[in-house]
Amino acid sequence: MVFYSRPQITVLMSCYNAEKWLSEAIDSVLSQTYEDFELILVDDGSQDNTIEIIRQYEKLDDRIKVISKVNTGLPDSLNIGIFAAQGQWIARLDADDICERSRLENQLDFVRENPQVVLLGSGFSEIDVNSNFLKAHRYPTKHFQLEACLRSVQRFFPHSSAFYPTEIVKKIGGYRSRIRLAEDRDLWLRLSETGRLACLDRPLVRIRRHPDQISHQDSARNSTIDAMCATVSYFLRTSGAEDPVETENEANWRQFREWIETCIDRQGILQNRKSSIATQDKFRSQDDRLITTLGIVRDLFFSSYMIDIIKQKLFAPYLPKYLAKEWQRSPTNWNSNNRS
Repeated sequence: MVFYSRPQITVLMSCYNAEKWLSEAIDSVLSQTYEDFELILVDDGSQDNTIEIIRQYEKLDDRIKVISKVNTGLPDSLNIGIFAAQGQWIARLDADDICERSRLENQLDFVRENPQVVLLGSGFSEIDVNSNFLKAHRYPTKHFQLEACLRSVQRFFPHSSAFYPTEIVKKIGGYRSRIRLAEDRDLWLRLSETGRLACLDRPLVRIRRHPDQISHQDSARNSTIDAMCATVSYFLRTSGAEDPVETENEANWRQFREWIETCIDRQGILQNRKSSIATQDKFRSQDDRLITTLGIVRDLFFSSYMIDIIKQKLFAPYLPKYLAKEWQRSPTNWNSNNRS
């Protein structure tokens, strides 16, 4: 199959030690109902058989473009892919996830009918390590609902469902490498300053849950901190203040991130996140879900965890904006020091 003009879509996948599920992910792209795409596979210095698998696929389909590089992390790998992309739109997919066959067709149809949209996601089907269906997830569909979720650091559609315009993302600089574990949320916040957000109600991707995911590492401590940094950065930027993520001084950026970490530790957010992940893992590991659920409810009822959850639900939506104001008022932050 040969396309001589620039493709409409670039499917972008960064791969790092991805041999276990990589073939399933690639096959799901190559079997799309919409065929005018290129698939850019960025091997981020894998140490397993990832590059060998990619090279085999490259021989089979001329829509596949391979970039092999030393390991520098996901944000940098995605940026390399973005700036090599020929497609008008980029569809993201992680190397352990799967596209439904009509994903590209459905998303392209939507953005053609809604030209103001600069970020489109979808619901997803949660699958296990053996690709068995676990649960369907859906998200708000309207711009104001999605923007509110971003501003309050609430759940958002998965990175693997994201569909966005190549040139706009290039113009705003792509992913920012300092936000290493919430690079998608940071980019979505910056895209929301340029246009509309939307989400298709139906699940167009399958997201795999497995022990090696970032959400299981260090109880997602660093990804939670990075997500808050991205959101506070957004409120500072949109209020006309200097953006600490953009400072050229690495020490100043570190000071900002450490301050954010201290603030959310004080709020108990990370401890509650750890408890939440442990509860989800306990639920998934049990055969008798009813008995497990009753036990979890009992434990919550007789603990302070429920009180903490209620307090967090009431206060959490306002926390990023509050922290942005506190950062501007703080006599110890580098921004104030620079002005004095």
